[in-house]
Amino acid sequence: MSRARVILHLVALLAPLVAASAWCLLVYRSNAAGAWGVVAVVGGLAALSAQVAALLRWRALDRRARAGQGAWLAGIGMAAITHALFGVLLDAALVLSLGGWREAAGTGRPSDLLLQSLFFFVMSIMPVGLVTFPATALFATWIAALRRKELGHAVA
Repeated sequence: MSRARVILHLVALLAPLVAASAWCLLVYRSNAAGAWGVVAVVGGLAALSAQVAALLRWRALDRRARAGQGAWLAGIGMAAITHALFGVLLDAALVLSLGGWREAAGTGRPSDLLLQSLFFFVMSIMPVGLVTFPATALFATWIAALRRKELGHAVA
């Protein structure tokens, strides 16, 4: 496995946990000890989402590296997939914790689950996405350059 891909997945694991920790410490300033449960759930789901996004977008990132193009668009795609999947996974965790979709959905209609997922997606974008979308685009550009260097060394 390439070094660039290992770094991509390592950052996709750690960055969401750091972001969740920072956010929870800001929100739970007066009860920092109680924030760690939220960090575990939110950070864990965010890290899982970021790992899936990295898996899904690696081929596009690698293709751009091979072509010598910038990978900022692949990074935006990774951030979008991460936040959308986070909304779905957080909703699924809510449904499971409340004992089923009828208890978790406002009116008991399945369409409410879609609205809840959309709500969690939008809420993850508002405070955190303002930083993570451009940061992920820059990071993907750096990973593509690192991958390009690896490919250059592999040819030589």
